[in-house]
Amino acid sequence: MVFYFSGTGNSRFVARNIARAIGQEAVDITEYTRTMERPDFTESGVYVFVCPSYMSAPARAMTDFVEWAGFPQGAKAYFIVTCAASMGITPKVASELCEKKGMECMGAAQIVMPQNYIALFTTKQVEDNIDIIEKAEIEIEKIAGSITKCEVLENKRIGAVEYSVTKWVRDVYYKDFMKTKKFRATDKCIACGKCVKICPLSNITMKDNKPLWGKTCTHCMACINQCPKDAIEYGKGTAGKPRYKGPDSALR
Repeated sequence: MVFYFSGTGNSRFVARNIARAIGQEAVDITEYTRTMERPDFTESGVYVFVCPSYMSAPARAMTDFVEWAGFPQGAKAYFIVTCAASMGITPKVASELCEKKGMECMGAAQIVMPQNYIALFTTKQVEDNIDIIEKAEIEIEKIAGSITKCEVLENKRIGAVEYSVTKWVRDVYYKDFMKTKKFRATDKCIACGKCVKICPLSNITMKDNKPLWGKTCTHCMACINQCPKDAIEYGKGTAGKPRYKGPDSALR
């Protein structure tokens, strides 16, 4: 099975293409993250986990899911992260997680996809994003081929210092910077409720015809990028920035 966590569609795009190539089902883990249901999977074989890289490691929504879900002992596990630059310590995180779960780690890989974290960065123009996505499709095909053959993905060795520093920075960022107080809806908001529906953690509600953010946020940028009226801002840093509508939209 291929499991994915995706805010703006990058990881969904990768997961669905991998699943299609290896003849497996692509499963959106938000059906579990929204309800905190603990699923038990008994099917032996290969499991593929696809998610964004947040602060040079797999998004915690995915690693938390792998930790609480039940998987067969000895099952083979691949970790694929989407990122704009580098997957960082993902191989080490994947290895440790597999050891904890009693799974066989088959390695990790990264797929470079368009930048979507507009709270800090700026996404490229559509034509440039299309070029990135088309190159990603080639990498997806290669990785899917390796998974089909049950080949171990070769990864660089993660040094102790790199791992410790990156993990510390990631922990600090999750704790002190992944906040929701800067999210706001402008007068362009039409109270359509799309942000409520697409939030993977059910962290948004409507109050007085305006979205209201709770405290459980992973900064996936789904709400701000997918708003049909571009009515959501994050502080002053997103004003005037183009929104990333996802790979399917770019290729349409």
